[in-house]
Amino acid sequence: MGGEVLAAPDEVGARICRVLPDVTAVERAFDYLVPDALGPDVSVGAIVRVVLNGRRVRGWVLADDVDSDVEVSKLRPLLSVSSMGPPAQVIELCELVAHRYCGPVAPLLRSASPLNNVPPGSVRRVADPLGVGLAGPSGLASGLASGLTGGLASGLAGGLAGAANDIDRAADALMEQVVDRDFAVLRWPPRFDRRRLVGQLLARSGSSIVLTADGARAAAFAAWLRSHGVRVALLHSDSSRAALTDAWRIAAAGSCVVVGGRMATFAPVPDLQCAIVLDDADEALQEERAPTWHARDVVLERAESCGARRYVISPAPSVAVAARVPEVVALPLSSEASGWPRVEVIDLRESDPTSGILSDQLVDSVRRAVDARELAVLILNRRGGVRLLKCASCNALNRWDAHGRPLWEHDAPADIEVKPSFCGQCGGTKLRLLSAGITKVAEQLSLRLGGVATSVVDAAIAEAPDVPVLVGTEALLHRREVRHRRPSLVAFIDFDAELFAARYGANEQALWLVVRASHVLSGRERGDGRVLLQTHDPRHEVVVACRDGNPGLLTETELARRQLYELPPFAAIAQITGDAPAISECALQLAAIMVTEPALRVDRSDNQLLVHAPDGVFLAGALAIATAAARAVGKIRVAIDPPRI
Repeated sequence: MGGEVLAAPDEVGARICRVLPDVTAVERAFDYLVPDALGPDVSVGAIVRVVLNGRRVRGWVLADDVDSDVEVSKLRPLLSVSSMGPPAQVIELCELVAHRYCGPVAPLLRSASPLNNVPPGSVRRVADPLGVGLAGPSGLASGLASGLTGGLASGLAGGLAGAANDIDRAADALMEQVVDRDFAVLRWPPRFDRRRLVGQLLARSGSSIVLTADGARAAAFAAWLRSHGVRVALLHSDSSRAALTDAWRIAAAGSCVVVGGRMATFAPVPDLQCAIVLDDADEALQEERAPTWHARDVVLERAESCGARRYVISPAPSVAVAARVPEVVALPLSSEASGWPRVEVIDLRESDPTSGILSDQLVDSVRRAVDARELAVLILNRRGGVRLLKCASCNALNRWDAHGRPLWEHDAPADIEVKPSFCGQCGGTKLRLLSAGITKVAEQLSLRLGGVATSVVDAAIAEAPDVPVLVGTEALLHRREVRHRRPSLVAFIDFDAELFAARYGANEQALWLVVRASHVLSGRERGDGRVLLQTHDPRHEVVVACRDGNPGLLTETELARRQLYELPPFAAIAQITGDAPAISECALQLAAIMVTEPALRVDRSDNQLLVHAPDGVFLAGALAIATAAARAVGKIRVAIDPPRI
């Protein structure tokens, strides 16, 4: 099986397969002969070794028993079969995603393949659908439910048994509303343990896929399922190559629960019956490299195509999924609000202007946490080229981009001064630039706290130091060592930078930051942890939704706004960047398409194209034509529905 086979079969009745080489910049498949000795191991998805331009490379079999346009005598044989690969239905899914997101298929096939070789024929289907310990008439869901109360009680650190029972009843109440639905979106508060709810939604037979971007939470949930006798495949990038390969084998055998991040989307389960997406608004579920696919959309489409049930569970479901259902299933508002942390809002309009970005209220809150020997975490994000200027006369915020153009003007003069001198609200001339980096903020905070140890944590620091106050970007909320210390305070120093960011998804992303902070505080009693938001706009819908523990307020306004302005998910947008000649060629091709398809719109600025279409299928068809011509003259990159435009 592993040796080279150089002899080609007879031309009459020759078996030919189509192979996509795993080579960067090679995006077409080639035909190869299948030697008789390798025949039993060759199937769609198999990982093989072939000769390409004098090099031995690996590749994936995309099709078998094909009719080649090349003469059989000119075809080269496969060298060997290296490993099992994605099953045929996953190969088809990868090709569909590559077309939909206008990118190469090879990166998707890598995500769908085992990291180490899995010998062909070494995986056998599992007959027991429930795994060791849960077989029998009780079924998976009832078996889990019977032992959940204790697990929930221990999962809520410091919680009372009564509170855990209330959460059990809340989960059961939601379950009753969705039990007969093939697709449902559920809003579940961030502080409530969701294992009972997820456990009851899992398929009673066949396989389920549970997507969660957070590696630590994925591992914890997988361990909890194993403790109840469930066969689990943990497919998350935090795992080792050997562990991921073992998990791939488990998934390929079927009758299991696959838990993981983006790569779990392409798990090789042959019997998918249920797909559950947790925290679908988490940006980590979207691939940043081309093709820029979103795991939420892909796994839901995969489940729908095979008739599997689909669920999305999140404290704040994205607009993309909320638009797909008549209603989002949620708890009564009073119960839902109790599952959110205490959110306190500091109105910077009323703060002492001499205190700068560190208001007296914020400093006092940090000081109280330090005096109580608790950890305080301060978050400050500085993204993009937008400048926020505060007017001394009316305290209004004015937004300007990196080129000095006011964002409230659609057609700003090209010669407008880079440093604005007037307020767009009242005409005042005293404007103060609101900007400060995390290093400067940490220094100022330490001085105002009387020399309390304050540390800056960024990507260059391997582990956050054991000091009372940590200052960093939102990446600080993802660190395990920070969670383990159970902070009592998470403060967003400049929440306006998120609320007024120049991107269509700013509101949704700002709300998700508070959700992330809630996860960090979830190990504490509600009264022991706080989230602080510093803002000049305390009546903003995101601020109100966070303060009241009612994310549905934002969902309603966002749905209406995006539909009005034809933004995703009510339209599809592509951002195309790259070499100038390729951009020009792509623009020409799209202009030709627009002659007969006026629903397609193209805007060109700063050597990029923004393509607007009524839906993703329409957009993918237009881009397939335009990008093929553009890539013939240069390099381009296509991002579909990028969240930061």
